[in-house]
Amino acid sequence: MGAMRGWWIVGAVSVVLAWILCCLVQAVAGDALPPDISVSQYGVGPHGWLFSVWMVAIAAGPAVLYAYRPVRGWGARWWIAVGVLGTAIMATVRTDPGGLQESINAKIHMAGAALALAGLPIGMLCVLMVAARPWRRCAMVLVALSAGSLELLLVSAGGVDTTGAGSVTSWSLWQSVALAADMLLLVAMAFGVRTIAPLAGDPEPWWTEHRGGVVRVPGPCDRRGA
Repeated sequence: MGAMRGWWIVGAVSVVLAWILCCLVQAVAGDALPPDISVSQYGVGPHGWLFSVWMVAIAAGPAVLYAYRPVRGWGARWWIAVGVLGTAIMATVRTDPGGLQESINAKIHMAGAALALAGLPIGMLCVLMVAARPWRRCAMVLVALSAGSLELLLVSAGGVDTTGAGSVTSWSLWQSVALAADMLLLVAMAFGVRTIAPLAGDPEPWWTEHRGGVVRVPGPCDRRGA
């Protein structure tokens, strides 16, 4: 098994694990999306470690898939790094029970969530901008949906009822929509990176007869911009 195939398999397994844990944290908490308060409340209580593992899986997917096809010139690695930092903070620092977010820990957790919700989607979009057109368009739609949901989330955080069900319910709903878009974006990245052509100097794809060597002929997509 070539190195390239190994990177992709690890990334794909991380995406599958992220989806399994997404369902598991909801089942264990008895609070399906959209949650009563916020997604971060899944990390509160005796089963909070499941939330931490979920965050790690969400971060690992884009990071490892980027290693499989290291797109340069779009700032992808920096955005993904920001997102990984944010999820690491969310995984290790818990928010306050009840969602009041008054403690230092809760504020740190909230800062981590902001980094994760911004960095990972933009980073995945940067990678998929050089993928095949269907995956590029899919990524653009999902990031637009995530961004729009986050804007409405911020409005709801200001006490505005954007859904007719109260500001707290609105906050939870838009947070859940953004999360769902990002989870789908993980799947899009897992498949989309397979359509990005390797360039000269990259490891030879595992499915070719020259696997184990390096690519000698550049592919059609310039992934090594300044």
